[in-house]
Amino acid sequence: MDHNHSRRDLILMTTVTLSRWGNSSAVRIPNQFMRQLNLVEGMELEAILTPENHILLRPKTKLQETNEELRVHLQMLLSKIKPDSERHEEIDLGIEGDERI
Repeated sequence: MDHNHSRRDLILMTTVTLSRWGNSSAVRIPNQFMRQLNLVEGMELEAILTPENHILLRPKTKLQETNEELRVHLQMLLSKIKPDSERHEEIDLGIEGDERI
């Protein structure tokens, strides 16, 4: 258990066994975890190795896949800028490489 967390910080905890699955290894995720996270078989999970050498599994987040979704998101962000909002001065970062302005 992570020593930075007390038992009160944990919602669910159990022990699982590493098993052989073809040429890979696998763990079974308990049904209680599946229900709590609304996971279904076939759903993609991200497997992350943390700097502390812990394995973190989490549902894969949906990326904004289309330019239209990005445009809508940008418009929503820009709509929050008010005409009287403070603005910083323009910053000249110079030119690097072969960029043309």
